[in-house]
Amino acid sequence: MPAKRYAHPARAASLPRLLLVCCLLLASQLCLAATRLDDASAPQDLYGLVDFLADPQGTLSLDDVRAADAPFQSSRSRRDLSFGYVPGVIWLRLELQSDAQQTRVWRLELNYASLDEVRLYDIGADDVRQSRSGDTVPYAERAVGHRNPVFEISLQPGEQRTLYLRVDSRGSMTLSGALMSLRDFEQHSQNGYLVHAIYFGVLVALGLYNLLLFLALRERPFLNYVLFMCAFALSVLSLNGLGAQYLWSDAAPWSNRMLPVSLTSAALLSVIFARSFLDTRQWLPRWDRVLQVLCGATLLAVLATLLLPVQTALQTMSLTGLIVTLTLLLTSFVCVGYRVPGARLFALAWLMLLTGAVLLALRNFALIPSNFLTLYAMQIGSGLEMILLSFALAARFNELKRQREAALQLNEQILAKRVTERTLALEQANQRLRELALQDPLTGLANRTALQQHLEQALARSLRRNELLAVMLIDLDGFKPVNDRHGHGFGDLVLAEIAERLRQYVRDIDLPARLGGDEFVVVCENVQSAEDAQDLAKRLLEGLDTPMYLEDRAVRVGASIGIALSRGSDDATTLIRLADAAMYRAKAAGRNRVQLDAAHP
Repeated sequence: MPAKRYAHPARAASLPRLLLVCCLLLASQLCLAATRLDDASAPQDLYGLVDFLADPQGTLSLDDVRAADAPFQSSRSRRDLSFGYVPGVIWLRLELQSDAQQTRVWRLELNYASLDEVRLYDIGADDVRQSRSGDTVPYAERAVGHRNPVFEISLQPGEQRTLYLRVDSRGSMTLSGALMSLRDFEQHSQNGYLVHAIYFGVLVALGLYNLLLFLALRERPFLNYVLFMCAFALSVLSLNGLGAQYLWSDAAPWSNRMLPVSLTSAALLSVIFARSFLDTRQWLPRWDRVLQVLCGATLLAVLATLLLPVQTALQTMSLTGLIVTLTLLLTSFVCVGYRVPGARLFALAWLMLLTGAVLLALRNFALIPSNFLTLYAMQIGSGLEMILLSFALAARFNELKRQREAALQLNEQILAKRVTERTLALEQANQRLRELALQDPLTGLANRTALQQHLEQALARSLRRNELLAVMLIDLDGFKPVNDRHGHGFGDLVLAEIAERLRQYVRDIDLPARLGGDEFVVVCENVQSAEDAQDLAKRLLEGLDTPMYLEDRAVRVGASIGIALSRGSDDATTLIRLADAAMYRAKAAGRNRVQLDAAHP
């Protein structure tokens, strides 16, 4: 009995361990379960099929990763197969089992062309088959001639093979891909090349069109646009692997650095294009200085992408692209507020590119999943941007053309106005010559003869227009004592100062004149009322009553002003006589005041 009592707890304690071992064995079998392929198998996404192993130091060999204790993990433990910028090497493992009735050829494709080197170890009963691909591998040495890393897998009926992919890249470790039959791959590949052909066909058409516009119009923004488009096209060619396939197929090491150099150069040229397109030097001088600094910083970034390690260069590229795109987008929004021609379409275009650049950068840093939209976000955004920028250039050109035509019309109007003004100036000069003969030599005011002529003409105008005209006769108060005390020379200075003050305080349409001695006359046309005339006279009186400082001496003289009003029915002599009579009444009333003729209308 005691033995049975102690044996039962022992069996109970071993049961959890047994269950744990079974679970581990079952999980191991699930992880190593082969992907079964038959004659009708559809394309298989690698996510969920492959296991992965991170090798940060890049020191593991094939034998190391084939060992039973190699710490592979199921890809389903991750969101996707985008690892971002990570050091070292990533290994992928895939077990395949053929259920086909005959030998079938399959294609395994990683759909990110910027992977540096991908080695495939295809292990089966016939030992190990090795092949490699990637953008640092010369095109002629790739396992399958394609813009992306593609490998051929041949499976006989019932055959089981294990695939190990060793991926080494200084760029983003985007390892998404698919396994598909040869027929499906050919259809998939043709569709992909067709899409890229349409994309680049649009770029080439837009580039040639705007180049012809530049040659015809000699407008600098068109050339800057073409240069920006060429640099950006090179970056897209590098990004999707077409450059390594068609342009620099033998320059494999350069192919690895072409993407950061070309894309950062495109960022630099985009700033140059934006400055010329938005004409920030004229519209936004302060923003233009910021863009100049940005040009210098972006140029340094271009040099950095040539010298820094590739992974750092790619990160510099992503950061520079985001900063430039955000800055230009903000600049375009400010230009929209200032109504800069073409700024609205420019802002919309850069918003499209920013969306694509942000999605690409976030995918490169493994912050968002890798899928068709994020993988081709830059191409989609840039395609829309290039089209919108072309429309913006056309809209800007039309607006500038309209502005030039308006400016031409304005210049013609200004020219006609200047001709009229010069003709008038010539007439005025001739008139001035005539006036010089009618000036008082001491004060420069009109003399008695000029006063008589002007007053007769003013009366005729007042009669014709039925306007009120005022004649103000001004006689200085206290001038004789100044003249007697300081001499006639000083008295002449006082009279000249009085004349200057008359010019200062009368209206532009009024005529000041000197009758003789210390008597002056002001003829005021277009006077609204008797009160208006009195207000004008009081302003003159206040100005004349201000102390004068001449030859270090301060003197002060007042004045008595008489006003005569007429609507043109009186003659000049009568008006002066009536104003003179009103002036004497002002003196009799106490001097230094204004007196209106009692018989005014």
